[in-house]
Amino acid sequence: MKTERTPFRAGDHVRHVHIGETWVLACDQNGDEVICAGWPESVAKAEHCTLVRAATDAERLEMLSDCAKLDGLRGSWARRQSRGES
Repeated sequence: MKTERTPFRAGDHVRHVHIGETWVLACDQNGDEVICAGWPESVAKAEHCTLVRAATDAERLEMLSDCAKLDGLRGSWARRQSRGES
């Protein structure tokens, strides 16, 4: 799938083309995967998503900060990405 900007970033709104849902991303793209901020914690291949609305830098940092406080995969990714690790 083509996107206007890759890799995706935390706070981006993306459309998962196979299930027809729009997701807000909890974290930056990790390899070829993205993770949603909603429930249940869901991971998808980035290639299955198209960008609907790009997050601003401030929105990205706020989302990473919020998700870094969580348990699970989202929290792990967000803490690592907040520290500048890939």
